[in-house]
Amino acid sequence: MSRPTSPSGRRSLVAAVVLSAILLTALSVRALWAPWRGTSPPVSGDTPRGAATLTGGTAHDVVTLTVSTPVTGTTAVNVRLVPRDGAAAGRSSPVVTVSAVLPTAGHAVPDFTTAPAADNRYHVAGLPLMMPGRWEFVVTVEGDGRHDRLVFPLTIPR
Repeated sequence: MSRPTSPSGRRSLVAAVVLSAILLTALSVRALWAPWRGTSPPVSGDTPRGAATLTGGTAHDVVTLTVSTPVTGTTAVNVRLVPRDGAAAGRSSPVVTVSAVLPTAGHAVPDFTTAPAADNRYHVAGLPLMMPGRWEFVVTVEGDGRHDRLVFPLTIPR
């Protein structure tokens, strides 16, 4: 049989339990309400801080989409194609377009033809995102007898 706990021992135990509950609640709230960062890459020299990067692929390429500022407003979008066969020699540059759709609100951004840059990279300077929600970024790659279409879902928090 255990001895009865003194009042000061009981207060210390209750204080420890309350403190633990507050700490767990604070961590849970932070995890639930923090901006969604599931797609944020580590910051590198060519990726802006806070950018969202998503990767997909086709039979021809590994496709990486980077949304520079994934919030409402206008954002830059970059696409990088890495040929699966390891070389793009002898191939003509494909036409790469980017658009965005917010299916739950009926919003859509028209196709923007990207500007080619070095190293199989393509750029759109200003893609407008009207409101927060789960957007679908659509990347189309056409050329050399192919028509590839990829859809990248991304939640825009604000």
